[in-house]
Amino acid sequence: MSVVPMRLLNIIGFVEDLDSVAAACASLCAFEPDKVDNFFKKASEFKPFVSNNDSTSLEENLVNAVSKIGKKIKLLEFDSIISKKQIAKYVSSISEKCENISDKMEKLRKEIDINNERIKNLRYFDKLDYSIDKLNKCRYICVKFLKIPLEDFGDINFDYDKFIIEKVSEDSENCYCVLFISEEFKNDFLTLFENIRTNEVDISSCSGTPIQEIEYLTHENSDINNRISKIKEGIESFWEHQKHYCAKVYYSLKEYSKCENIKNFAKIYNKNFTLVGWIPASKEKEVSENLDKISRVDYSIESEPEITRFSPPTKLKNNKIFSPFEFFVSTYGLPKYSDVDPTSFLAITYTIIFGLMFADVGQGFLLSMIGLFLSKFRNIIFGKIMIICGVSASIFGFIFGSIFGFEHAMDPIYKLIGFHPIRAMESVSEILIFSVCIGIVCLFLSMSMNIYSLVKKKEFLEAILSHSGICGIVLYFSIIMLVISVSLQINKVFHFISTFLALLCLFLIFFKEAIKSNKLHKKINWGDYLLSQFFEMFEVILGYFTNTVSFIRVGVFIFVHTGMMMVVFSLAEMSGGLYPVVAIVGNLFVTCLESLLVGMQVMRLQFCELFGRFFEGGGRSFKPIIAKVKISSNQ
Repeated sequence: MSVVPMRLLNIIGFVEDLDSVAAACASLCAFEPDKVDNFFKKASEFKPFVSNNDSTSLEENLVNAVSKIGKKIKLLEFDSIISKKQIAKYVSSISEKCENISDKMEKLRKEIDINNERIKNLRYFDKLDYSIDKLNKCRYICVKFLKIPLEDFGDINFDYDKFIIEKVSEDSENCYCVLFISEEFKNDFLTLFENIRTNEVDISSCSGTPIQEIEYLTHENSDINNRISKIKEGIESFWEHQKHYCAKVYYSLKEYSKCENIKNFAKIYNKNFTLVGWIPASKEKEVSENLDKISRVDYSIESEPEITRFSPPTKLKNNKIFSPFEFFVSTYGLPKYSDVDPTSFLAITYTIIFGLMFADVGQGFLLSMIGLFLSKFRNIIFGKIMIICGVSASIFGFIFGSIFGFEHAMDPIYKLIGFHPIRAMESVSEILIFSVCIGIVCLFLSMSMNIYSLVKKKEFLEAILSHSGICGIVLYFSIIMLVISVSLQINKVFHFISTFLALLCLFLIFFKEAIKSNKLHKKINWGDYLLSQFFEMFEVILGYFTNTVSFIRVGVFIFVHTGMMMVVFSLAEMSGGLYPVVAIVGNLFVTCLESLLVGMQVMRLQFCELFGRFFEGGGRSFKPIIAKVKISSNQ
């Protein structure tokens, strides 16, 4: 029931003042811009505002520049921001420095890659004890270094007197050879080997023997790695001096981008702009103070009921105990702005029903401790729900006399305070009847909330004639009273009154649509109407019955808990000396399994039996653009 009241803010001014307006709205920390088209009939005459969002481009340049030296910027919060002129100058400077460092590193890495490739090729010919440079300078003989597949090497015709080929080494796939061929036939090289797959190995740039060249290149790589290490040390020193200021620049750009996001929602007409958005009612005075400082800007703030036709966003506000249950509400759908917030209803009924179904002092305490750990150390909002449900389970566990499944462990305490616990297996019929009574109360509350919601929206006819309205409540309780009076054979006058009220409400609900149509001066096809309403009324009556009976599962799970613990203790007794271990493991297993099952069943009762009577969902969340520091339009 706690939907924060909203206000519609409409701002008009000169385009030159849009920066100031965006800064004022962003610093408000509670302004959600909306599409202008949704509020003005002639919005087609407006032109979209084209923003030169240099904040985004500067942010991208900054992140890309820093990534080139292998660094990432942490998003930290600061009390102030840097002006855009200073940011642009800094981003240009650091981009240039990072680019130079990156180029140097890339050049050195390429040199290492080239040297490694040459070393790899030279190792195939490391058995040659000749200077590669001298071989290449032979005047009458051409020398080539070849890689030939092993399967093709045997196909070479060695009878030719035009060349000499020597195999130097081989691996699993290829052999590596030196080919000596006279200068006059070197151009016929491919012809001589036309059926042989050959690849030249490039080691022609070597000046000494392969071993000497490998040693030289290895030493050169070592020198390059030392230079790279020094550059990396320089990067660390450079980043140590820059990271704080760089983080502040990054944070400042994020804040400026929020203003740009607001400006993107503006529409332009001639030299003027229009900006529309939503603010909480509590911020009305603050936004007025901010905008009053901008002389050439006009604004209006609309409140209820005018704003309801524009579908305002929804912001829920509940106390610390109920707020975790907003998680469950959001899974079903946020309430519309004009609807009732079901969080408090869900929190109370969910907690009570869960406690009843999971009634155990020890296991409830254990569930609360798990929830406390999840909420404190893992920041999981579901943990807070587990804490509340665990406390409820412990309270009802005391009523049912169960602590870790032991039903007589607390008997001395009960004798001391004079309390007699309810034993599940001794009160089967009472527990089942009590479960149905819980269902009746919950259905009554859900229908009451539906009446409140309809009255709030001024849908008075629906509030009276709806099957979940006043007539619905009277019909529901008339049927219950009729069943009770017949079962207990109460006075026939009571039968008559219950029957009369039930038939009267049935009649009113049956002709609800006809009454509404007559009020709107619409014609009705009575044949189709009577047929459709007959089946609808059948569904309504059946719904009352099934929704009520569905709550029997509350009592059933009380027995399920007792039954599961009886199985655990039976297994513990059969284990002999392992009784404590089996009992502890069994309790942990039952706690995990039953908390999951009970949680799902209670949520099913909420969503299927109760929510449908008063809650539709379909609302949209309030998502304001929040600037954490005040942005000056002059920056």
